[in-house]
Amino acid sequence: MDYIMTCTSAELALLVTLSGYPGVAKGIAEASVGEKSQKEWEAIMEVTTHQLILKQLWDDDQESKGEIPLKVEIQQFIQGYVESKWMIRCSNKGQSNILMIHHIENDTWMTHIIDRDIIHEFAYIKGADIPSIIRNYYSFSEKGMDSAQHFHLSDQAFDLLSERHNIRKVRKISSFTPEEEQSFRAFLHDLESQGWSLYNISLFHNPSIERDPILKNIVFFLPAAKGVWVVEYTDHPTAPVKVELNTFEQWCDLLSGVGLEASSVNS
Repeated sequence: MDYIMTCTSAELALLVTLSGYPGVAKGIAEASVGEKSQKEWEAIMEVTTHQLILKQLWDDDQESKGEIPLKVEIQQFIQGYVESKWMIRCSNKGQSNILMIHHIENDTWMTHIIDRDIIHEFAYIKGADIPSIIRNYYSFSEKGMDSAQHFHLSDQAFDLLSERHNIRKVRKISSFTPEEEQSFRAFLHDLESQGWSLYNISLFHNPSIERDPILKNIVFFLPAAKGVWVVEYTDHPTAPVKVELNTFEQWCDLLSGVGLEASSVNS
């Protein structure tokens, strides 16, 4: 891992603006502090300019020549970040941060941890590092499972599970065996402990900064006391959504698959 920098949302927005991407910068800033008047933005950017100078990110020589007043390596970093065509997004329901991994070029990727929509930390990594980066980010328990557990749901039933009051409906439209019912109960317990929301790892393709990213693949999962629940789509005719409790080793194998899919963007 090659550390790049840590900055605030305002600092990142100013760096992106100076590098020629004002539309992207506006989205970064508003995600942190909301909409502001033009006068308020100018005041924020003036203070932020002083912060960049203190961090020695400002290049006086470049400014005196009427060029972008940023060091060349900073400009290259911002260009790679903004114009990245592929991104992995890792949600983390239990924390106030999120991990993004942006493809830069060839086998070079960039980790981007956003903390409370305020602090941004960047580092360059290699594609082979992606599985371990994600594994360390989540830091799920390595405790072994007591027994294998799984159950199947229809698409409708899976969608209904986003709300606790739908549990009765899910049972009504599902045909659980006794073993599946037991697994379903265990899953509901873990789902409730996570605020009734699943985690996910998503792969996006961003062909242009003027367009919204396109979702290419997504994996839903949920940590348990022993193991990780993983959602998989199968060819089952009526209940294609399989929810299975994976061992930690299986979880690591899944992340290796994410890494392999990421490496394919270079081909």
